[in-house]
Amino acid sequence: LCHASSVAALLEGIGSGAVSNPVEDVAQSDLIFLIGANPASNHPRLMRSLMLLKRRGGKVIVINPAKEAGLVNFRVPSDVRSLLFGSEIADLYLQPHIGGDIALLTGLAREVLDRGAQDAEFVSTATTGFSDFVRHVSSVAWEEIERASGMKRDDIRRAADLYIQAKHAVFGW
Repeated sequence: LCHASSVAALLEGIGSGAVSNPVEDVAQSDLIFLIGANPASNHPRLMRSLMLLKRRGGKVIVINPAKEAGLVNFRVPSDVRSLLFGSEIADLYLQPHIGGDIALLTGLAREVLDRGAQDAEFVSTATTGFSDFVRHVSSVAWEEIERASGMKRDDIRRAADLYIQAKHAVFGW
């Protein structure tokens, strides 16, 4: 009952009443952005998938003002090696100001666009209004992005580096 309203909103907004991306997406990805989520407490099944992603060379970027210990190192109970020694999860842990996530994502988009590293095929087949998006993102000064997000451009640049290197990235929250 307490989750009923969020289920309805999630179904309408993203087509799933539970998560923004199914766990199967993690198995096909080499980069995961976890935005404002704490799966170590709320979605422990996902932690095993993140551990396996990391073991096959994938990367995890966490965007959350709060430092969640389970997203730094987690002990997956169903895996002996992880249970004994823990599994490092976050490759990059970005801690924007509370409410600074949109500014951080704007900076990430700007960095990707400035480098010309956007996926042109995806943009042409799966988006509308992209030129308006580019105009908006390009109009936001880096000083404003840093101030509003609480993040340094170098940290945003490191996230962009990982995104650009990835073949299949998933954003989840």
